[in-house]
Amino acid sequence: MRASEAICNGLSAAWRAKWLAVIFLACQLVIAAAVAAPMYSALAEHIGKSTVGNELAHGFSSAWLLEFQIAYESFLRGFSIALVYAGALFLLLNTVLSAGAFEVFTRGEGAKLHAFGRGVGKYFLRFLRLMVIGSVCYFLCFWIFQDLAGKGLSWAFRDSVYGAPRFYLDWVRWALLAFSVFVVGLVVEYAKADMVRDDHPSILAALGHGAGFVLSHFRKTLTIYLGLGVLAWVAIAVYSLFARYFPQSSAVTVFVWFVAAQALMCFRWVFRLASWAAEVAFYGAHAHTRSAEVAGSPS
Repeated sequence: MRASEAICNGLSAAWRAKWLAVIFLACQLVIAAAVAAPMYSALAEHIGKSTVGNELAHGFSSAWLLEFQIAYESFLRGFSIALVYAGALFLLLNTVLSAGAFEVFTRGEGAKLHAFGRGVGKYFLRFLRLMVIGSVCYFLCFWIFQDLAGKGLSWAFRDSVYGAPRFYLDWVRWALLAFSVFVVGLVVEYAKADMVRDDHPSILAALGHGAGFVLSHFRKTLTIYLGLGVLAWVAIAVYSLFARYFPQSSAVTVFVWFVAAQALMCFRWVFRLASWAAEVAFYGAHAHTRSAEVAGSPS
């Protein structure tokens, strides 16, 4: 299977399972609403029924922001910690729900909520352990290339009067960091596909199979990962531009902005699901080919 075929298969599968995007988006909105509620209460208490609210609807005020930060300093300190916990909770929830999505895409056409629930119940603990191992690998990537390599370059050029070599070596270091993060992401994604397709109870075995598959099909797996990843980032960029330039001067325009923004975020989830579906299709096609070759080989 070519990378373009896998991408088309992924987009088609994600479009058939649009209800998955709705589930992920709904969970995202629930967490966002829970986090935003204290901030809404603080803003409502600070603004009240003054004309400041109407002024803020037509344009941002840095003077008001400074006043709000001074008046609610302790609240904002606690709210920033709550954002960190909310991010960790969303990562955890996304990992659990992705187990159901991988099961749906592995089962193929006709897989619905029953397959989704079965996947979540059967694989979520394995996916959580895989997330922990992946997080450790990400930490090692940043520790090696961001911390150790950065300090090593600082030590090597501490007495140098030439800035160009250090500048270019820093770019090499950042490129290696980005490359290593992409590779870890690819290995983890294909480990998930292997785990669900072959029902691996061993996380390390799934990681080994995923790493071997990525290394043997590196160009195609990277093309699939980046191709659909770019579409997801385009959706986020369009959302950011819409949020920046669409006027929010009345209740009607705020409602229209909210609906359009959620539609764009839903498309972002469709592209993310398409990436998972493409990886499952690509891995499954080559695994099926290997099985056929082994079955047809003379004993």
